[in-house]
Amino acid sequence: METLLHCINVLNGFIWGPPMIVLIFGMGIYFTFRLGFIQKYTFKAVALSVRKDGGEGTVSGFGALALMVGATVGTGSILGVTTAIAEGGPGAVFWIILAGFFNFVIKYCECASAVKYRVRRDGEYVGGPMYVMARVLKMKWLALVFAFGTLCMALAAGALLQTNSIADVAREGYAINPWLSGLVITLLACVVTIGGVKRIAAYSQWLVPLMGGMYLFIALFVIIMNFEKVPHTLWLIVAGAFTGKAAVGGAAGATITAVFSAAVNSIGIGVSRSVMSTEAGLGSAAIAASAAKTRSAAKMGIVSATSVLWTVLICTLSGLVVLLAGDWQNPNAFAADLCNSAFKTVPYIGTPILIFSLIIFSFTTLIGWSYYGEKALQFMGGGRWAKGWRILYLLFCLAGGGLGTAFSWGWTIEADAFSVGLSTRFAWGLTVLMMTLMTLPNVYMLWRLRHKLKTETKRSLGHIIK
Repeated sequence: METLLHCINVLNGFIWGPPMIVLIFGMGIYFTFRLGFIQKYTFKAVALSVRKDGGEGTVSGFGALALMVGATVGTGSILGVTTAIAEGGPGAVFWIILAGFFNFVIKYCECASAVKYRVRRDGEYVGGPMYVMARVLKMKWLALVFAFGTLCMALAAGALLQTNSIADVAREGYAINPWLSGLVITLLACVVTIGGVKRIAAYSQWLVPLMGGMYLFIALFVIIMNFEKVPHTLWLIVAGAFTGKAAVGGAAGATITAVFSAAVNSIGIGVSRSVMSTEAGLGSAAIAASAAKTRSAAKMGIVSATSVLWTVLICTLSGLVVLLAGDWQNPNAFAADLCNSAFKTVPYIGTPILIFSLIIFSFTTLIGWSYYGEKALQFMGGGRWAKGWRILYLLFCLAGGGLGTAFSWGWTIEADAFSVGLSTRFAWGLTVLMMTLMTLPNVYMLWRLRHKLKTETKRSLGHIIK
């Protein structure tokens, strides 16, 4: 299994190296200038997100936003940042933030286009990049590639990764058997997902503010406790962005080639984690936006883009907390271990709040991705497969809980540290690989729609924001 993980990491390193860095940044910069720097409307869009819109749709605009934020602000915003730092050094945080700035406009473009070309199917409004590719670009084969990628991402990033992360952090904090964690999460997910998009949106509307508030509180508390270290930590982030992990970590005799290679690695990891965390460029959030009650595609697009703001904020705080704790150079600390070592610096409440926050973050992501996968399958073959999909998804959730034990020899009940670490790295590596199947078709679609997006934005966005 180590060989398979190595192959996946090599492939991810190539794809999410210079090619994807240029593609994501290039697209974000292009649309930023072409659409008139719409990031300037960020805070006005936040105000719009809580206003009711009487347009047609399946769920409220805020409900759709809560669904996409819940699916977006998952372990990618916490554990994803810790893994980025562990693999690429402090500079990865810089690139996560910078990529997130440009990802705002990408999220606007994909959600606005999805709402504009959505359809009514099986009694509800549905849409997303696959519908745009099939109906507007007339490229059904590309739509099927995206839909297949969405299914794979739902199972890998939604079911396996989220449940594995919950089980991992519960094991790290309270020595709870991973299989037990997986079983509990699977049962809870069954209760929510069986009700479809309306129940998922309803749960997300109250879970998302709860989880965000608690996590922000404990993260800010850690930062205040270590306030004197903040200037040096910020320097590590900026310096590491251009030198990579080795140079910032104090490696002696680093050559120019080694520093350059480490810097590119840091940028690639930062960009991939930014796409994973914000889901901008991935196209998944557009599926949730398509279900919203709204009169304007541009309005729902700009409201949807605010999810990037919240994600980048949480990513930044997560990165600062981990770096302030000073354990990021420990080769034996990864994902939940590294995150827990940072938060347990707050006596008594640090670990419990982290674990609770991670469980809520992961759970909302898990139920959100179950909806994305179901809509992708609906596009491929109709709603008749919905029940079968939910059963398959729940089985993957259960498997995700015991992934660490499955990696230990003999499938023993208790997983050792090596098998747990390997399972976590495998889940993250597989998720990054599956992202490619969605990102490349989605970015191509946005490029083909650039003129239509310019027209739609010029025609209606300014009026809506005012």
